[in-house]
Amino acid sequence: MKKYNQPIELIVKRPTAILQSKSAQKDLTKKLKEGGIEAEFASENLASQNSNIVLKTNAKDTEINPWDMAHISLNSLEKDASYIEPNFTHEFVVERKINVPAEKLSSKSFGSGKLNNNYDPDWYPHQNIIWHLDDNFSQLKSARDSVSNIDFNIRVGHIDTGYSKTHFAIPESVRKNPLQRNFIDGENPSDAHDPFTKGFMKQPGHGTGTLGILAGTKINISTDNGIFNDYLGAAYFAEVISCRIAESVVLFKTHAFADALDYLTQLSLSGTQVHVVSMSMGGAPSRIWADAVNAAYEAGITLVTAAGNNFAGLPTRHVVYPARFGRVIAACGVTFENKPYLTNKIDEMQGCFGPKRHMSKALSAFTPNSPWASVESGSIEFSGAGTSSATPQIAAAAAIYYRKYHQELNQLPQKWQRVEAIRNALYKSALKKVNNEYDADFTEYFGNGIIKANDALKIPVPSASSLRKTNEDEVPWFPILNTIFKAKPNSQQNARLDMFNTELSQLVYSSPELSSLIDDDTRDYDKISQKKWKLFRDAVIGNPSTSVTLKKYLEETSNI
Repeated sequence: MKKYNQPIELIVKRPTAILQSKSAQKDLTKKLKEGGIEAEFASENLASQNSNIVLKTNAKDTEINPWDMAHISLNSLEKDASYIEPNFTHEFVVERKINVPAEKLSSKSFGSGKLNNNYDPDWYPHQNIIWHLDDNFSQLKSARDSVSNIDFNIRVGHIDTGYSKTHFAIPESVRKNPLQRNFIDGENPSDAHDPFTKGFMKQPGHGTGTLGILAGTKINISTDNGIFNDYLGAAYFAEVISCRIAESVVLFKTHAFADALDYLTQLSLSGTQVHVVSMSMGGAPSRIWADAVNAAYEAGITLVTAAGNNFAGLPTRHVVYPARFGRVIAACGVTFENKPYLTNKIDEMQGCFGPKRHMSKALSAFTPNSPWASVESGSIEFSGAGTSSATPQIAAAAAIYYRKYHQELNQLPQKWQRVEAIRNALYKSALKKVNNEYDADFTEYFGNGIIKANDALKIPVPSASSLRKTNEDEVPWFPILNTIFKAKPNSQQNARLDMFNTELSQLVYSSPELSSLIDDDTRDYDKISQKKWKLFRDAVIGNPSTSVTLKKYLEETSNI
């Protein structure tokens, strides 16, 4: 993980037996101070929401490895912490080509949707058109039309950078929804709007673009194939709960996604059911994320997240987290030509996919050159790109299915069965063959196939007895950690091993060299030879990004 010369923040998971009282919270900082660590709560909001407490220390990430700080803190807190991990900043690759600088736009461009060459010429279609909704592609328009008269309120959580206060494609109901939340420290927790702050490494407006695809209102714009006078959003009927977790889609913190998803889960458990969640962001593996995903699944929330993007395979060509978790639908890309979102150009963004063994819960939707509610121009552009654009399409298909079959889904005895019933319909109905050179590797590129939302509506809800529960999500386990603690481990030893395991996963995620030593995650870890594990262990010890605590542990294993 990269260093930003910023104070290290830690996510402390409290044992469930410890109440989240203010006295208990203050006791954390007191114990850390006794251990030589000055720390304060990163936010009053974060200190009281759930069992995860976010603390900001007085040490910077350039002074000490954040994972070493986490281990030192575990020593100080002992039974008051069941697990600790750094609150890392994740980078999600996003690049949208803006062919007309905002300062050169004429007033006629605003609201019209018609700009010259708004599309990316490196991809089809070479037209400014709204195409992804059609039956030749996602079937989302015909699917949503078929449920338009059904009276049932669908709630969709939208986890992103927030929404524009002024863009005409954003429904007023989103702006006025009292359930919206902001998880950025220092901002109003009840206001999820995006203030559109520009600056280094910032990309404001991303949430407005994805929200437009998900639930954009009715628009009237001129396109290359005539007037489009219809809803932009595939699930325009949904009650959208906006959760702002980042100022920029490029950078966001570990705790923000987990806290947003936990908030939506708690809403569901308290009687305000959230049916679907869409998040067009992602990053390195996290135990905190796995816990949040598991809780959401049990609460009956169908979670769709972006598979990720890359340039020439960097930072990774494979599906990122949380999309890689088994209880999540990973949203991969498929182009206008029904081809993988893949290119040989080193300067062109493309979608992540694979490895094949992690594609069993993936689904593909259409990108790039999809419509995009642009805050830069104040209009609709046609160069929406990345798996960011694919994610809300799949989330919308899940919402449409729930609206049609809400009675049957709500009658299932277990809430997680709703998730499995929806995924069953989306997976079974997806296009499984495209009759081109990619058919041989279809699953690796497209997972369960290419979304066909209207066909999904033809698949009824299965019986409860036929639905199988997906295994609980966790960070993949590294066998080289199984050596030392041979006696019955105590709770702190378990926490320590979980922390080592998460750090190893993050090292592999961020280092192509380490990943290649264990076959780039294309094989199960238990099928990798002892020789390769030894080479891997030695490389981790020699890696400058590895914590001193993990290096010491691995050095001890080499003597056994």
